[in-house]
Amino acid sequence: MIIKKIFGALLLLTVLALPQSVFAEKTDWTDRNFYFRNVRTVIVFDATVTPGVDVGGTIGLLNIQDRFRQDAGKLPCRLVSEAQARQYVGGQIGMNLEALAMSNPMQARQIVMQNAYILGADAWVLANVDAWGNQTYIEPERTVWESRRETRTYYDRWGQRHEESYNVQVPVTYPPRRVDISTVQVTLQAYEARTGKLIFARKDVRDREDYSAQTGMFGRISNSFFEDLAKKIR
Repeated sequence: MIIKKIFGALLLLTVLALPQSVFAEKTDWTDRNFYFRNVRTVIVFDATVTPGVDVGGTIGLLNIQDRFRQDAGKLPCRLVSEAQARQYVGGQIGMNLEALAMSNPMQARQIVMQNAYILGADAWVLANVDAWGNQTYIEPERTVWESRRETRTYYDRWGQRHEESYNVQVPVTYPPRRVDISTVQVTLQAYEARTGKLIFARKDVRDREDYSAQTGMFGRISNSFFEDLAKKIR
């Protein structure tokens, strides 16, 4: 019994010492004075990327934006895309915001924000990818204690043959190996449309032991954000 406890403790320490295959950390802030249940119309702005961060070029960015808009469908309210908002607001104020967005997308976005009341919007949401990359390191040779199933045969006093299975802890040595880590960091925000005041913000940082798994990770980040925001609005 004592030996089993020692082996169990060694196994636990070994597992804790090994790198974790998945890491996720969400940091939230909420304006507790804002009544989210009054939100009926939300503008979903296109997801953006910090300059210098490569998400896979134009195609990668479009995929991210499509996923962000798709997940916004979880919100229990009317949704307006950024393109729809530009077209409608531009028509109301006599500006070609579609053309402006081609040369200065941020200016076109600011004009939409300043005139969100024209759409009857109560809030808008934003997402920005702060980090998106791969890291690689070599994990050195290591020895861990693992459980192995063994069977022994014995005969009782009447000469009958029996088999008994049991677990034993054995040391197993693994050779060095290459480890790939995918990393994503996204800042997501919701603003009150009338005042432009921040009402909900999240920084979501995730690492995964995999290569180029960022697209799926972003999807889980986006999905989680809209699920939690939807709970506030309901």
